[in-house]
Amino acid sequence: MPNQQAVIYCRVSHIKQKTRGNGLSSQETRCREYAKYRGHNVVKVFSDDTSGSLTARSGMQSMLKYLNAHKRRTQHVVIIDDISRLARGLEAHLQLRADISKAGGILESPSIEFGDDSDSMLVENLLASVS
Repeated sequence: MPNQQAVIYCRVSHIKQKTRGNGLSSQETRCREYAKYRGHNVVKVFSDDTSGSLTARSGMQSMLKYLNAHKRRTQHVVIIDDISRLARGLEAHLQLRADISKAGGILESPSIEFGDDSDSMLVENLLASVS
């Protein structure tokens, strides 16, 4: 859907990756390019510098609050660079995927197409379990 409101979520595993290198900025750049290609309007960027095995991350919680606060007005696309940036491990992935959906978000990524059909869900779950 063109002109859809979007937020970007970026994550690195450790604060050193935030201060050395360009992990967060390269993820954001790739997500912004994807948003532009899809015709999405990026309204906010959220990030974390902590392990993907944790689900109660400050950036993730801020994003979920934002989505919940705006879900009556418009549904937002949540863009992640790669499935491993959302979570590390299937359980954390499934929990965050459900939280994003409950908050009115639609998950998208330049690396994987998220779908509701059985083949898409199988691929997503396999990738999440090995990430």
